[in-house]
Amino acid sequence: MKKNLCFVMGLSVMLVMAFAATAAAQRTVGGEVAKNAAAYFAEFPADGNVIRPDMLFSKITGGEDVFIIDVRRPADYAKGHLKGAVNLSFFDRSVSDALEMIPNDKPVFVYCYTGQAAAQVTVLLNLAGKAAKSVQSGFDNGVSKTDGHAALLEQTANPLPDKAYPVADDDLKLAVKLYFMGKEARNNTEFANYNLSAATLKGFVDAKNPDYLIVSARRADDYAKGHIPTARNIPFGRGMETGLAALPKDKTIVVYCYTGQTAGQTMAVLRMMGYEAYSMSGGMNAWAKEGFETVAD
Repeated sequence: MKKNLCFVMGLSVMLVMAFAATAAAQRTVGGEVAKNAAAYFAEFPADGNVIRPDMLFSKITGGEDVFIIDVRRPADYAKGHLKGAVNLSFFDRSVSDALEMIPNDKPVFVYCYTGQAAAQVTVLLNLAGKAAKSVQSGFDNGVSKTDGHAALLEQTANPLPDKAYPVADDDLKLAVKLYFMGKEARNNTEFANYNLSAATLKGFVDAKNPDYLIVSARRADDYAKGHIPTARNIPFGRGMETGLAALPKDKTIVVYCYTGQTAGQTMAVLRMMGYEAYSMSGGMNAWAKEGFETVAD
């Protein structure tokens, strides 16, 4: 029993130290990274850097020169993935390790399981000069539910290009590396992959925990109809950088949207701006499914 207690205490200390180290390192990354991250939404495209699966299918069948990244776990990639897709798992440091092997001269499309992890990767790649978009609803809820997907699947593993695509900004490269190191440090915690559950957030709301600030990235009209208590509204899309920059740096920010995809992008931008930020998994759909309270304006 004593040994187990010592092990748990030791693990807790290591996790705290890892969190502190990555957070401190992120704060020391050049100010240009934070500035560029804040500018992500300044000239945001109308499609929100998201593509429907059927639109991606048309590009594949039409022979367009695109680069596809599957960020699921290797075992799931091996079972079947979109033709030509390269596996760079979100669940380790594959994306940061391969950053300079990802093309910057062609469209890049990223998919995961449900869209939330791909949303984070999409932000990081765009900041690194890659024209990336995430595939709406991921493989499980998007790709595999779209007509014609079976004909576009393969099991053959695809290699990364043998050409380098350098990222000129060393601070940005470091920031991406630290992003994945910080994510890795949170594995086996309630904040794994920079996400937290609706139940965890409900606990913070009920406890009136002053350390957390909740942001709804949903449309203003939907926010007015019903939102999580205490949440402030910063609708997702072009121009939201002004609202994000006004958030206090001494709070932990939790972002939610409808299903988690746009919150994933928002949260990644906030983290690259130097905030301690997380996304609520499943968005408002998950909160409503649990039957948790909402308030209306």
